[in-house]
This record gives sequence, C-alpha cells and structure tokens, in this order.
Amino acid sequence: MHARQIAVRAQGLEIHSVQSQPISVASVVEKVGCVQLDALQPVRRSHELVLLSRGVSTRDANLAHDTSAGLFETWGHAHSLLPQRLWPVWSWRRHQIKKHGLTGPQPDLQIIKQVLNRIEESGPLTLSDFGRSSGVGWERSSPVKTACEWLLSIGELAVVSRDAGWRRIYQTPDQAGLPHPDQIDPAEGLRQAVLVALQALGISTAKHVRDYFRFPRDVNIAALARSYGYDVVHVHGSNEEWFVDPDSLESLTECTLDPSAVIPLSPFDSLIWTRSRQQFLFGKIYLLEAYKPASKREFGYFSMPLLLGDRIIGRVAARRYEGKVAIENFECDSDIEEDAVRASVEQQLNHWTLEDIP
Repeated sequence: MHARQIAVRAQGLEIHSVQSQPISVASVVEKVGCVQLDALQPVRRSHELVLLSRGVSTRDANLAHDTSAGLFETWGHAHSLLPQRLWPVWSWRRHQIKKHGLTGPQPDLQIIKQVLNRIEESGPLTLSDFGRSSGVGWERSSPVKTACEWLLSIGELAVVSRDAGWRRIYQTPDQAGLPHPDQIDPAEGLRQAVLVALQALGISTAKHVRDYFRFPRDVNIAALARSYGYDVVHVHGSNEEWFVDPDSLESLTECTLDPSAVIPLSPFDSLIWTRSRQQFLFGKIYLLEAYKPASKREFGYFSMPLLLGDRIIGRVAARRYEGKVAIENFECDSDIEEDAVRASVEQQLNHWTLEDIP
C-alpha cells in the first residue's frame, strides 16, 4: 500500500542499518515537526523512544532537553518539543491562546508580573526556585506554576532545556536566544505550520492535518494544501481527498519484512496520533491503558506498536526493572515469525535502556 509507505517514510521511520551514522535529535524533530512529551517512562521517556526509533543513539536521546539540541517546548499536537526555527512560526498558536485562553486554573495577573520580573532580573529559573508547590508530578500546582505555564504558552517565557531532575528551566525568549517572534505574523505562521504538518504526514486528509497540530476548525486545510502544490489523490478504500507531495510518489520500493528490522514505537508516536488514520493505514487501533486500573487492562500498562517495513504487525507491553526490560505481553500478526520478532524486540528495547552508548 503506497499510502502507508509514504506515511512511514515521511515520519523518518525507514530502516537504519547498523552501519549507518546515528541520526541527530534535531534532524528527527525537524522531520516530524514536533515530538510529544509525556511523563510515562516504563522503558524510557516517550520522546526518547520517538528519537530512538528513528535512529538517534541512546546517548544522544538524553540530550533532547539540552540547549545544544536547538529545540523549545510549546503546544504542538500536545505539549511538545519543536525546532527553534519554528518559534516565529508558532506566533499563530500563541495568538490563539492569548485570544481563547487555556483550560484549567486561571493565572493571577499580579503573580504573572512578579514571575516575569524576577526572571528578567535574575535569569533562568526552575519552578522550585520560586518555592514549594503542592502535589506531585502532573498534579503539582501553585499560582506560580500556573503563571509560568501561561507565560510559556503565550511566548513571554520559553523553555529550551531542563535540568537533571527534568524540571523546566524558564527564561525569556531573549535569554534563550530564540528568533524574534515578530518576524512572522500569526496568519502567515498558521499557513506555514500547515505545510509543516503536510510534510510530516507525507500523505493525509484535511482531518489528519488538522489533528496534527490541533488547527482551528475554520482553517481551510484543503485550499492551503493545493496552494503548496500538493496533489489530490484517491486512496483505495477511502472516499476522502488525500493530499500528497508529487515528489514523494517517486522511487517507492518494496519494504523489508526481516524480523530483525522491527521497530517498537512509543504509544505517543506522531505516526499514530490520529486513531482513524492509524486504523485506515495500518488496520490497528491500540489504546494506551496506563491510566486504567490494572484489573481493567486488556493488554498491558504501556503498549508499544511494532512497525515492520510499512506495516504495524503487532504490539508489545514492556517495562524496565533494575536495568533490564521485561516483556509483559506480546502479540503479532499470524503471518509473522513471532519468536524471531519477539527476540528482536526484546533485544532492541534492552539496547535502548543503555543510555550512554553513542
């Protein structure tokens, strides 16, 4: 299925041989447009799995939150890492948030001013530098935390790195050395962001593009795709218009089904963000069960889809215990060599947990 192959290639998931040079963090994030962040880490953090699955070395996958990676945090598909070149482009999202606000606690204007003044005067700070907050993890809250997150969302503060405890380091965009946001107005930024999504998806419907970066409903995705020279094609089994860069139709080749080439994917991987797209292209719908009580899970805590060539051929539920990965559950299609694939997946996941290998 050519559509599936185009989608996999656009996401940078073509097979990387053992002899190939490691892929850089920056090149992967540039390719996919943004990498979603999540706190779950039964094997490694989700964004690290996204990088590792595309050929980034286990050591370099740790550097996504180092200033050397050239990334920043903001709202992409969800809270995500984006290339710093997109900072001016993301004026569209900052404009949307200023206009419509965020869900959750509303920031205190006085505290917003205090936080911004302190960072402007003292330099980059973590949330803990402002004092204690209540709760733990994602539930941790305080008026200062709410203010920091608001300022981050509207671009008055930026996060281009985290400390050893994975705490955000807040600073002003000027302190972070980010491009000036006024280079691109919000309307033009939105148009450019649509192109980023089109390129990252490879082949897509307007619905897929809209979901990639959560574009507003009134954005005419189809018109923008045509304006960028994307062809409208028919994909067998679908009644919708699909948009594709004509250049991506060239040099399509047969994908390998060598079991050693199987790639475990994060459940938050951008290849499978949109469920309807995942089901149409790959014939699979895998739901994350990490937030369900153990008694209600049907497969496992952290289910990772398995990509082989241009097919999702199964899934694995795995966790790391004392430096070694344990397979809690595994399944694959009946035409696949199950034992060989399982052994390859286990070897790959154990390799990925060795965080200092170049």
